[in-house]
Amino acid sequence: MTRFFRLPVSPLIRALAALALFPLLWAAPAAAQTFDTKQKREIEQIIHDYLVENPEVLVKAFDELERRHEEAKLAETQAAVEKNRKAIYEDPDDYVAGNPKGDVTIVEFFDYQCGYCKRSFEPLMDFVEADGNIRLILKEFPILGPTSLEAAKAAIAAKRQGRYMEMHRALYEHKGGLDSDAIAKIAEELGLDVGKLKKDMADPAIQDQVSRTYRLAEQLNVDGTPAFIVGGVMYPGAADEERLDQMVKEARGS
Repeated sequence: MTRFFRLPVSPLIRALAALALFPLLWAAPAAAQTFDTKQKREIEQIIHDYLVENPEVLVKAFDELERRHEEAKLAETQAAVEKNRKAIYEDPDDYVAGNPKGDVTIVEFFDYQCGYCKRSFEPLMDFVEADGNIRLILKEFPILGPTSLEAAKAAIAAKRQGRYMEMHRALYEHKGGLDSDAIAKIAEELGLDVGKLKKDMADPAIQDQVSRTYRLAEQLNVDGTPAFIVGGVMYPGAADEERLDQMVKEARGS
């Protein structure tokens, strides 16, 4: 999954050590207040020695902290999905593929330069076609710089010529790096009116559409691509046929 940033592990380890110290110091508040500096250092040393001799305790604590964090994040994300349902599922500017009346909706946040998005593209399209009852909402979420933004605008502008999906596929299947010339060449090879495409790409309405997706992603804590919402549940990271099948089965309750 392509992310904005990655959290370091060491601060979490230090936080766990602090959490291990906290109960001992405060189990008896009245007594804790009488500890002098020397006694506190001695307690810290005891804890340090115990953790060094029994590192599995810290590992278990870390695993439990991570589990609780993931549960809290999932609950927070599901609440955010419910709160932002209209922006997620009913934005009239989003391209909808698959079956518009499908019983399950898959929403994808993606970036054309994201390798994980490219890896997910064919499995996703094949799965949607094979299932026949999935509504697929595509949300351009260009996080990898100006070229990603330009590619997103080109795809959205191609929609005005009735060629969104062709442009979408061609941008993913392009070999080599994307730049302005490559994007223009792709459009030309697809038979698009390149002059009109460039004019439409400059339309503030297209930038506004992308900006709305940025704001929505922030509300949903989407920090990388690809990210999928299926059945109101967020699934970050690349998706192959097996993972997509599991997502949809869970959404259908089977």
